[in-house]
Amino acid sequence: MPDLEPVVTPMSPITTSTITVFTRHSEECPKRDNPQWKRCNCRKHLYIYEAGSVTYRSAKTRSWEQAERLAQAERDLRDPVQIELRKIAQKEEAKQQAAALQDTPLEDALNQWIAGMKDQTDTSIEAYRSTTRRILRWARSKHLVTLRDITPVLLDQWRSEWSPVAEKKENRLALTTQAALLTRLKGFLRWATGLGLLTRNPGSTLKAITPNESQTMPLTMPQFEEVLAATEKLDTEVRYESARVGRHLKVLFLVQRWTGLRIGDALQLPKVALMGNRIALTMQKTGGDIGCILPDFVVEALNSLPPMKHISPDYFFVSGKAQPKTDTNKWVRKVKRINKYVSLTDDKGEPMEFRSHMLRDTFAVEMLLAGVPLEKVSKLLGHKSIAVTQRYYAKWVASRLRQLEGDVVDAMRRMGVTVTV
Repeated sequence: MPDLEPVVTPMSPITTSTITVFTRHSEECPKRDNPQWKRCNCRKHLYIYEAGSVTYRSAKTRSWEQAERLAQAERDLRDPVQIELRKIAQKEEAKQQAAALQDTPLEDALNQWIAGMKDQTDTSIEAYRSTTRRILRWARSKHLVTLRDITPVLLDQWRSEWSPVAEKKENRLALTTQAALLTRLKGFLRWATGLGLLTRNPGSTLKAITPNESQTMPLTMPQFEEVLAATEKLDTEVRYESARVGRHLKVLFLVQRWTGLRIGDALQLPKVALMGNRIALTMQKTGGDIGCILPDFVVEALNSLPPMKHISPDYFFVSGKAQPKTDTNKWVRKVKRINKYVSLTDDKGEPMEFRSHMLRDTFAVEMLLAGVPLEKVSKLLGHKSIAVTQRYYAKWVASRLRQLEGDVVDAMRRMGVTVTV
């Protein structure tokens, strides 16, 4: 076998990388002594000298021209100029791909986001779907079509418009609803940024909304009567008898007002749990058992509820087939409709939205003002610790103490002593 080293003329510069084509002839080839012969049908190979080391590689062809193209491709891979040109081309391609991703229609991105929620419950997914519908309504009102159209300024402006008493119905949101919407909105934008659909997260500067968990808003008795009256007005806006839920809402509110139950627990009350004036059930949030006493008129109202097609005969308010959270979400939407018929204000005269949790607050505060000790009110509410009750209702504990002080002063004066207060 002849020497297969390529012929290098004296004028050829020796570089750190040399790649040439040579022919590995067969024994029968008449040109077997010339590895640079191009026109025979023998196999072509590459000679690669790089960093002081020599390697041989089959070009996998018998054509010198094809082998030469392969050699040139190998030279380009090592050429600093070509390397830099490829980097520039790759960066430009990446920019174009990023720009194309940001042109993704917003609705498509939202659908993809929802489709990826494989580990969520049906109730949670429905809550996220509600958020996507709200985002799309806002986007359409601003003529936003793609992800690229969403800007930090527009998001901040939208957030500032949310209020329990907003002029626009779609922006009329309770504080807890605002917090949940913002959390999911920011979650969607983080997802889109992480996936490369956005190069920069437009929601990164949005400040979180944190409702004051110790905020307590009991209703006065006139306000409670106004809410009950609104349940009757609610049915005037529906056309079909099957959609009339005002009477059931009224009884639901009475149960909450006189037991302090959360709406989810009150809704799941089965008829067998009512024994005389007593009800016993397990609270969904804490898993603790609780017993309540109902006034006679509330028991009578429960027992006189008319049957409805979508309510099981074994329950007062639900079918018993859906998940509790699903039932709760459905009835909370009905509760929100009450606000169309009431004009509630807080102790500062500011408008406030009615929420069913106000009835739990009303029960607790009225019990405290009636003289029931805080530790017993805590048990009635199903709190795990009296510290929780203290955090929510400290203001009314102080009111009760002042009330007791007034009783003491009156008693002392009846005893004939002078008390200056």
